[in-house]
Amino acid sequence: MTLFLAALLALLLVALCALFLGRWLVVRLATKWCQQKLQAELKIGSIFWIQNVSLKFQQHQQTVEIDSLWISRKLLSHDLPRYVALCFGEVRIRTDLQKVSGLFAPFSQSTGVHQKELSFSPSLLKIFCQLFSIHVDSINIMVLKVATSESLWHIQIRESSFLLDSDGKRLKCEVSLSQINSKVLKSGQLEDTCLAELSLALKLCLEVGIRSRHLKAITVDVWTLHAELHEGLFHSQLLHQGPSLTPKPVPCSEVTENLAEPTLPGVYLLQQLPDQVKVKMEITSVVLSMNSQKRHLNWTLKLLHFLYHRDEDQLPLRSFTANSDMAQMSTELLLKDGLLLSQSRQRIVCLNSLKASVQVTTIDLSASLVLNTCIIHYRHQEFSHWLHMLALETQGSRSSVLKQRKKRSV
Repeated sequence: MTLFLAALLALLLVALCALFLGRWLVVRLATKWCQQKLQAELKIGSIFWIQNVSLKFQQHQQTVEIDSLWISRKLLSHDLPRYVALCFGEVRIRTDLQKVSGLFAPFSQSTGVHQKELSFSPSLLKIFCQLFSIHVDSINIMVLKVATSESLWHIQIRESSFLLDSDGKRLKCEVSLSQINSKVLKSGQLEDTCLAELSLALKLCLEVGIRSRHLKAITVDVWTLHAELHEGLFHSQLLHQGPSLTPKPVPCSEVTENLAEPTLPGVYLLQQLPDQVKVKMEITSVVLSMNSQKRHLNWTLKLLHFLYHRDEDQLPLRSFTANSDMAQMSTELLLKDGLLLSQSRQRIVCLNSLKASVQVTTIDLSASLVLNTCIIHYRHQEFSHWLHMLALETQGSRSSVLKQRKKRSV
């Protein structure tokens, strides 16, 4: 009996030593891979469990921290949509927007993997999608220097899940975010100023063709969206951080092509969309706040529903323009219960319902607009401050463009 217990203890000790050495080897290889491929430092706090994981990109000042990581099974938790779930605790991401552009450059240069080499079997992908899912308890993202060096963008996401599904031809990715809270702050000498706030619940579904690797369909569901845009946002440089407003030189060949082939406004944008687009927003609220004048505008909308479908396999509408055809498509927009209120709760815009649709067939193009009870009561005293601020912003943007042109000419 004593020999049996001694042998059992020896086997248990060997198994623990093998497990410890195997884990040490895996951590060692992962740390070395991160240093070589990502030029990042990987640290794992716990020895036996995956906890306090830290990934730091030293050159670009990016940090990713994971509180805990574990694997759960459907036998233990019946609420899981798949048999095996990769679960994360709290994920913290800290990044600097001015240095994030070159983050993935070393990775792309060092790996040297082309898109054609990333091939996988559709059957294995289908099995993988049916078995695994990813769940994250909370995600905290801090983005520094959004507009200026004193600005901060904080994003908090709670209870998110990521699911994959495949039928061999298309890959479907479903992202569910139960609660998103976001703020853009600007630090001042006396106190921090909030430029914008946003909170919503989101469900996003993407369908990508496995062979073509093109986006085929997109579905967006948004609930209880509440946004507040403060006066400081319009005075900050955040809205002017996009591409330069100066017109880029266009080759003569492109100019002649554009003149010879005119397009209707919005048609080119619809053609760039995926084959299917569905957007549904319920209970939307947007507040424009001007604290200096103690004025605000509140826009609420009960329902926004947008549908778009394009069929490339059917015969298009021939000779829609001089040198192009238009594929068969249908577009529908529905708005319900829209209301714009002033700070004194006076109604400025009251909308019961609006339904617009456009349909393109092989024979013709048809459009319809149904408007039910839309009341507009324009109050100049409510809009005069906003119009004055908009005029100042346009003047400021034009003066900055003129200054840039003078510097280039000099």
